[in-house]
Amino acid sequence: MTRRVLVLGHSLGLIEALARIATDVPEVFLLVEPSVLEAHPGEFEHPVVTEIRTARFIFSDEAVEAGAAWHTEVGFDAVLPGKEHAVRAAAAIADKLGLGYPGVKAVQACTDKLIFRQLVDGAGFPTPRFRAVDTIAEVCEFFDACAGTPIVLKPRNRNGSLGVRYIDDRDDISVAWDQSVQTDEGTFKPLDRSLEWTYLVEEYRSGPEFSVEVLVQAREIVFVNITGKTVGELPWFPEMAHQVPAVVPSPLHALLSSSTRRLVEALDVSEGLLHSEWRVHGGRAYPIECAVRFPGDRIPWLIELAYGVNLADAWLRCLTHTQPPIDAVAQRCAAIRFLRAEPGVVTAVHGLEEFQTAHHVLEVSAPELGDLLPEARDSHSRPGFVVFDADTLEVLTSTATDFDTMVRVETRQP
Repeated sequence: MTRRVLVLGHSLGLIEALARIATDVPEVFLLVEPSVLEAHPGEFEHPVVTEIRTARFIFSDEAVEAGAAWHTEVGFDAVLPGKEHAVRAAAAIADKLGLGYPGVKAVQACTDKLIFRQLVDGAGFPTPRFRAVDTIAEVCEFFDACAGTPIVLKPRNRNGSLGVRYIDDRDDISVAWDQSVQTDEGTFKPLDRSLEWTYLVEEYRSGPEFSVEVLVQAREIVFVNITGKTVGELPWFPEMAHQVPAVVPSPLHALLSSSTRRLVEALDVSEGLLHSEWRVHGGRAYPIECAVRFPGDRIPWLIELAYGVNLADAWLRCLTHTQPPIDAVAQRCAAIRFLRAEPGVVTAVHGLEEFQTAHHVLEVSAPELGDLLPEARDSHSRPGFVVFDADTLEVLTSTATDFDTMVRVETRQP
């Protein structure tokens, strides 16, 4: 029997993962924002997508009734958020239809970083000082209270590191605030209304960063993966590399795994997919944030390449309580590296063809000559990427080293 899946918000990574399911490929019914579809006609069509309809779901309840009405025609087996801003509406539809979803507590905390901070603090996790802010003056008050410790300004209700800004100088606060507030949402934002962001500040914690992807079914964790991450240069936090599985010593692996299990309990997750981010500082794992949606940056594909697990298929099976426990032993290694470039007009991309010839490269995205590149501040502003895998960690490490030495984007000032 074919599974019918309602997806809110277009996510190419999710759609392609659903299309790669080896058997019982689902029918996808896609719900997108009306102004987004109007601005990008034909762009969301895909062989696995049966039908596309529109309704507002970003900070709007309009999609809840639209999704429920569509269900009476189709009979959905699951509802998936394709975008971060679709999580709350997708959860509301699933709840209304009696279908699987993570639960109210998890959805609220994982779509508002202030609620998340309050929850993990109350649950006894290592937590930096934090507070909600609405003005530059309140940021200044918090900075002064931290007495020399750098702080981070971040939107509570955005993703992809959009508007997340490191501050270690009081004189930078006004500029940092303006930069964060003015950060554009990107290509597929609604054009029929403005979106409102809220903010918080917290003490900065240095240290290596990881993400942990888990699948939960009937309140039991059935799969765990730890992804190694490389974050770009301050004062911004663009993610510039991911590796699956992460190479970590056994004690750190145990710390991240046990901390994530505690987080699943604290969030009271019933079923679903969680993508949590952690920073290890002073031997303690600090939860940064958590999402209850498909991860970005090709992380699900890296997991598929390394473990042979289609994360979209397993996610669906968890929501319908048909997923057996997954043996989380990677058979291969996989990575994504993002291109680096100075802001400006692209004049050359060096070494990319040679790198592709020398290594097992699966996907490439690179800028064209003449493209105008902005500063890489977040997930929307990086100039390109390369996905590759290998049979062994040694080969993957050598490939990553070659990428760093061979591939270079050359720019000039406009």
